[in-house]
Amino acid sequence: METKDRRKRRFNPTEEDSIPDVERLYREHQPSFACAGGFTAETNEEVEKKKRIVERRKKELGEIERPDVDDCDKCGKMLLDSWLWTNFALSVCDECREPEGDHKLISRTQVKDEYLLKDEDLDLRKPRLRYLAKKNPHNPRYGDMKLYVKKQIIDRVLIVHGSLENLEIKKESKKEAKERRAETAFDAKVKEMRQHMRGAAAAKAKAIEVHVHEFGEEKNVKDDEWEKKCLTCYYTLTYEKM
Repeated sequence: METKDRRKRRFNPTEEDSIPDVERLYREHQPSFACAGGFTAETNEEVEKKKRIVERRKKELGEIERPDVDDCDKCGKMLLDSWLWTNFALSVCDECREPEGDHKLISRTQVKDEYLLKDEDLDLRKPRLRYLAKKNPHNPRYGDMKLYVKKQIIDRVLIVHGSLENLEIKKESKKEAKERRAETAFDAKVKEMRQHMRGAAAAKAKAIEVHVHEFGEEKNVKDDEWEKKCLTCYYTLTYEKM
C-alpha cells in the first residue's frame, strides 16, 4: 500500500508544482500575487522562450562561456533573439545593430595589423572572443576568414594596451621602426650596387686595354715569305721580304 501511495504522489503533482516559475517568484517577493500586477500566459511564455534560447546556445557553443540572455543594452527591450546575440553573445537587438559602427565585422588580419593584437590575445586571453567563420572571398581554397565584432575588439584593446592613446603610440613606434628597417635595407642595396658597378667598370676597362705585341725571332717560311709570333698572345704575323 505504501508503494502505491508513493506512485500516486509521483504521478499526481501538487498545485504548487504546476505554478509557473514567474508566478512562484512573484509570490516569494510580493505580499499578494493578486495585487502584483498579474501575469498573462504570454509573459510566462516569453520567459520560457528566453530560457530555451540560452540552453540551446549553451549546447551549441560547448566550452565557450556566455551570459544569460538579457534585455537589449541600447533600447532596453526584451531580447528574445538577435543576430549579434546568436553569433557574438552581444545583448543588442537587430533594430539597434550598427553594421558600419560598433558592430562592424573585422577580419583577423585587420585586427592584428590595426589593433596590434596577437593570437594569444584573441584565442587564449579570457573571455575568448567569438568570431564568425566565412569562406575567403579571394580564394575559396584558402582557409576560412575569421570575422570579429569591432566593439569586442575595442574592449580587448583596452585590456591589452590600456587605452586607445597607448595603441596609437605603439602603432607610431612600430611604423617608425619599419621605416628605419626599410631605410637600412635601401642603403645596403645602394652600397651593393655601387660595388657591383665599380667591379664591372674595372673589368670593362681591363677588357678594352690596347694590347701591344711582343714578337719573337722571325723565321723564313719559304722563299720571300717570313713570319713571327707574339710572345704573349701567340699572334702570328706573316709578311714578305723583297
